[in-house]
Amino acid sequence: MNYQIPSSNFLGKSFDAKKTYTVIGAGISGLLLGYQLKKAKVPFKIVEQNNFGGGILQSVQTDFGLVEKAANGFVWCKEIQAISDDLKLEILPPKSTSKARYIVKNKELRRIPLSFFDAMRLVRTFTKKQAGTFETLEDFGHYFLGEKLTAQVLEPAFQGIYGAPAAQLSFPGAMTQLANAFNEVNYLRPAFKKMRGNSTPFERKKRSAGTHGFKNGMGEFTQRLTEYLQKEIEWNVDGQTLMDEKEHLILTTPAYTSKHFFKNKEEKMFQNLDLVKYNSMISATLFFPKTAFEKFKEGFGCLIPQKEGLNILGVLFNSCIFNHRVKNENLISLTCLLRDDSVNKEWLGQDDSHVKSLIINDLNILFGVKQDPLEVVITKWANGIPLYSPTLYQSWFSMDKILKEQFPNRNLFGNYTGEISVRALAQSSHTLIRK
Repeated sequence: MNYQIPSSNFLGKSFDAKKTYTVIGAGISGLLLGYQLKKAKVPFKIVEQNNFGGGILQSVQTDFGLVEKAANGFVWCKEIQAISDDLKLEILPPKSTSKARYIVKNKELRRIPLSFFDAMRLVRTFTKKQAGTFETLEDFGHYFLGEKLTAQVLEPAFQGIYGAPAAQLSFPGAMTQLANAFNEVNYLRPAFKKMRGNSTPFERKKRSAGTHGFKNGMGEFTQRLTEYLQKEIEWNVDGQTLMDEKEHLILTTPAYTSKHFFKNKEEKMFQNLDLVKYNSMISATLFFPKTAFEKFKEGFGCLIPQKEGLNILGVLFNSCIFNHRVKNENLISLTCLLRDDSVNKEWLGQDDSHVKSLIINDLNILFGVKQDPLEVVITKWANGIPLYSPTLYQSWFSMDKILKEQFPNRNLFGNYTGEISVRALAQSSHTLIRK
């Protein structure tokens, strides 16, 4: 096949250990990069316009338990393990009650939402030869799985990661490793085998062990990183005041902020960054007594296909996944994710009571809610998750070329430059500096 694969999610000229860098932004991307720079004894500083680090990765304690404002954990990798060991931070494994994962079918939670014929079709996909390239994840799904399985399985799984339907997601952007494998083999089974061959058996075992976290949430991870880098971080500083051509800037801020580091709206870089779109997301964490549900099932959570007609994309069963998520064992903590895809962002502008009502109605359909939640914490992100669209995928190569040719003292590194997860950002920042 002919998929163009990014060589790195560090856009611009290659990292040079002889330079002194200024990292713009103390979100998770900036903190992870700063950690590796400090370990490698490369001179640098981080400037942050706020007075706190971590960006949207924030954790708060309530009267009933822990609330994650964004990601509730990460898939284990040796890079995060090494950072955590160095910072004397214990990684929390998932509970045994988190093993079951559900997909909603006909308003019911199913561990295997496939009929016998669906399962047989899925088996046959591994012997089907790829014909041509796929632009979107939906194209890939329809070709190998068919429309039904794409809507029932593939789309909800990726909506849980990228917060967008399959038709809006780039196949090589969202499934870069598989696209790269397709450049060498044409069948799905050897392509997956090739992907698995890039990791050690130990890493594969840990990866299959589920999502990991920290006792006090992801905010504890960003807090420890912030403390480790306290001498290198300057707070309440507008990075645009440092736009001297001699400054070597690494922009780890979101695209809608990074675009202002290029002189005017006529600049190609500004235009590319201006095209990066973000999903508007709403996260709601609810605490219930265990007696509040008629048909709750323990597990990791459930994904909800769009055709089910519910408002929420999925539910995480927080208290089943990790210890220390509720103040006592008689409570259940759930996090629901919604995407505001309306033109006018109607849900974002709605009162929290309206959003709460929508969510509880959906939870009633799924679990049979017999009493009101004890507490509801709603977080709204007008610009939540970058949309990994075909446009964004194409822009990686364009922006990388423009930076190298016109802005040799600028780099981009963040969750919109090729890697969206905390795990992937930790791995790429480690590789970048150690290389």
